[in-house]
Amino acid sequence: MGTGYTRTDTINNIADGNIINAADFDGEYDAIEAAFNSSSGHTHDGTSGEGGPVTVLGPAQDFVASTTDIKPKSNNTLDIGTTGLKFKDLHLQGTANLPTVDIDAGAIDGAIVGANSAAAGTFTNLTASTNLTLASGATVTAILDEDNLVSNSDTSLATQQSIKAYVDGQIAGANELSEILANGNVTAGTGIDLIDNDKIRFGTGNDLEIFHNASDSIINDAGTGSLKLQQGGATKLEVTSTGVTVSDDLVVNDDVSLSSDAAVINLGADGEVTLTHQADVGVLLDVENATTNGVTDVLKLQAKSTGTPAVGIGVGVEFSTETAASTIETGGVIESVATGLTPTSEEFDMVFKTMSAGATAAERLKLNGSGATIGNINVDGNTIISTDTNGNINLTPNGTGEVNISKADIDSGTIDGVSIGASSAITELQVDNLNLNGNAITSTDTNGNIAPTPNGTGEVDITKVDIAGGEIDGTTIGANSAAAATFSNLTLASGSTVTAILDQDNLSSNSDTALATQQSIKAYVDSSLGSAGNLSDTGIVFDGSTTGDSVTTTLAITDPTSNRIFTFADESGTVSTQAFANGAAVALAIALG
Repeated sequence: MGTGYTRTDTINNIADGNIINAADFDGEYDAIEAAFNSSSGHTHDGTSGEGGPVTVLGPAQDFVASTTDIKPKSNNTLDIGTTGLKFKDLHLQGTANLPTVDIDAGAIDGAIVGANSAAAGTFTNLTASTNLTLASGATVTAILDEDNLVSNSDTSLATQQSIKAYVDGQIAGANELSEILANGNVTAGTGIDLIDNDKIRFGTGNDLEIFHNASDSIINDAGTGSLKLQQGGATKLEVTSTGVTVSDDLVVNDDVSLSSDAAVINLGADGEVTLTHQADVGVLLDVENATTNGVTDVLKLQAKSTGTPAVGIGVGVEFSTETAASTIETGGVIESVATGLTPTSEEFDMVFKTMSAGATAAERLKLNGSGATIGNINVDGNTIISTDTNGNINLTPNGTGEVNISKADIDSGTIDGVSIGASSAITELQVDNLNLNGNAITSTDTNGNIAPTPNGTGEVDITKVDIAGGEIDGTTIGANSAAAATFSNLTLASGSTVTAILDQDNLSSNSDTALATQQSIKAYVDSSLGSAGNLSDTGIVFDGSTTGDSVTTTLAITDPTSNRIFTFADESGTVSTQAFANGAAVALAIALG
């Protein structure tokens, strides 16, 4: 088991061809971040199911590690450390093959040695417990290889084998030279120790450096290629100037953060699926494919169970937001829930839930194989059914809206157990305060009016009307009635028309169905009383056929001081005034003497 990256996708959701859930990504990214933590570092031993071990480092795969050695990709190309950044102690348990050595410009324990020095360094003793300290940049060169320590040469260097053989031969019980001290130390059997900023460098131009700078551990690739981590020769992780490429499964045991406000996650060989962060908005999921005439399943949600699935299993999406109380509240839920799982009864309901009045989100809409259920109403094909015991179904328009039903068959003509329609002896339909009984519409509200009211410029069109047998407000009207209707007031709006009444222009008949026009009334007056000019508010002028003022008779009207009555006796004769009668009486008296 590696101490760094551990794969969390134990059920293998994240694999080619699978649908990847957001939760799966969370776990894997957490594992990756923990595995590549800058403080704790990263190790991997190739445990099954977690990918291969990390064996290659550097932008161009310059540094290769295996179970037997650590080496550069090509010979004589990498330095270990630099003059400015050095490793600490160096510990070795084995052979150190050093073709050229420069130890602190030839100084050992303060004594200058080497061909470039006039003085040769002199050492009292070099034993297994003596530290050998090399200053930065020091070099040991032109030292001969001596395998038997038979000479006493200042220019010869013994191999590990010769030193071990000599020590074994000269010092009883000594099996190995245990420690050589440099800036750090090389300790046999434990490792290589370097101090802060001392580097292990690889490559001819020191292209790869590995060091610790007192706060961070750094692998720096300055070459023109990339830094690669390989397993079995195959590159698993590659670092280039443009980013990091992972060529196999990536397991993250901690959080994964994309800090850019426009960060994009590309999925697919051609990056046809992208997740883009939109600052202060959310995440945009974009899918590009070749489908031009069908539905693209942009997002698929799958749930798998490690146990035996049962009715009720499913997958859902929850919609939550932060409220004024600074708490995260679930405002809505969409669920796909199994109601049958056997091959002959597999069925799922699509359930929509919302929060109301602060309560837990509850079911508001359900879609299934039978139709849709909204609250207590079930729509099954062409049928609307209340699922509440004895529950009503109310159709209520808003404001001035209406419930428009083009055609209705209500339980084969039955409402509340009463049949309606032309085929039924009992015909009754009650809507709110209106009762439809046969051809009668009756208000069931006390003193309630029935008001057919059109909308906007609409009209109430009635082809034929029979109002209470010709009666309005208790008064009978119509051609079929002996009595004529009497109205206290009848007002017709401007332009109103009364039709279907016989037009009479000469007033020659006395018909109840004839109505004289203004023209016929004027003609009658003209023919009966003289021309219209003979009538005025001052009197009536009677003009005979003879022309001239002398033959004009005027019946003048003087405003009386009290009511006056003119009475004509039921007899024929000449009507004369009182003055004329008095004059006639005087004349008669004179005549009679």
